[in-house]
Amino acid sequence: EKLLRLTGEAYYQQRYYSIEDAVTTRVKDVLGEDVKNLDTQDFPPSMHIESLLEVEVNRLSNGQLKKVLLLQTLLKQKPKVLLLDYPFEGLDKTSRQELSHFIDFIATRYSIQIILTDHHHHLPAVINKRIHVDKFVIHHAELIKHVDSPVQISQPQQINSTAVVEMKNLKIQYGEKVILKNFNWTINEGERWALLGKNGSGKTTVFSLIFADHPIAYREEVYLFGKRRGTGESIWDIKQRITYLGPELISYLNPKNIAQSAVDYIKSLHPKGKEEKLKELLQYFNATEFMQKPVKVLSSGQLQLMMVISSFLEDKELLLLDEPFQFLDDEQKERMSVYMQSHLDSKTTLVLITHYDNDIATWTNLRKEIKG
Repeated sequence: EKLLRLTGEAYYQQRYYSIEDAVTTRVKDVLGEDVKNLDTQDFPPSMHIESLLEVEVNRLSNGQLKKVLLLQTLLKQKPKVLLLDYPFEGLDKTSRQELSHFIDFIATRYSIQIILTDHHHHLPAVINKRIHVDKFVIHHAELIKHVDSPVQISQPQQINSTAVVEMKNLKIQYGEKVILKNFNWTINEGERWALLGKNGSGKTTVFSLIFADHPIAYREEVYLFGKRRGTGESIWDIKQRITYLGPELISYLNPKNIAQSAVDYIKSLHPKGKEEKLKELLQYFNATEFMQKPVKVLSSGQLQLMMVISSFLEDKELLLLDEPFQFLDDEQKERMSVYMQSHLDSKTTLVLITHYDNDIATWTNLRKEIKG
């Protein structure tokens, strides 16, 4: 709900069209008069607050957006209790550590009690107790053990020589700020890639070039399915061959349609004739019952599962999955993994954006890192 209010009437592709910058809200505009209070807060430099102030709201990465929402709350009031709903989802490892330290900082300095929902992250030091809830029933409580579990990552290997995506000497620049330069990448048919990098380094922007949302693709040397962008293909020709799932899409749900059921919302996004497969997906993910509820009352995990099911409804040649497991509990995450293992064709190409070694080890044997 907060995300919908923050994005307002903006549409998802607008974040990539610099011509509309003049009418786009910036972070400092969202914070308003509260910006003056920043100097008195003594926030840790690791939060990089100053660098966010001039960024347009619809260009914020998933991690940056969460920082802004948290900052907005803290500047307006000093709450006695702070409720955080999956605060670490979508953040890279460094950002998770920074946010964890920030939560420890505000909890200690302002005597704020922290209550958060989470599935499997390394939690802040101030979180020392955990309760497990299932179907609105508290099963047990336990003390927190702050332990990391490193995972072995498979080595890169060549799978196929048919190029699905090619980027040559790519450069992405907004005004004076250079996001990427001299970026070269070839994705071959059937490969499984993990696209790595810190929040705000340009991973989602690279996805937007592939999924035909970013106009820079016409200027740069970008090839999709063997054809250079801007040589006659339409955006919809490209989108018909690609499935994209990203965390920002939840922020851009059509506010006019969120009163309808999740099932009807999914149907509105796809052509007719998918009813039987939709039924199978709902049953597989044990989602038949709650998908009858209006979209606007679904939890974060249920909304994410709705988007996952929608992305699996049509078989496409290329899967672009940007943090697909976020908000899902361990059971649903495992169901999604098993589903992809058993249903993906060997020729289906997968590119996964993630900040978790477990996801990389499970799904990919090739990696591309963006540093920023």
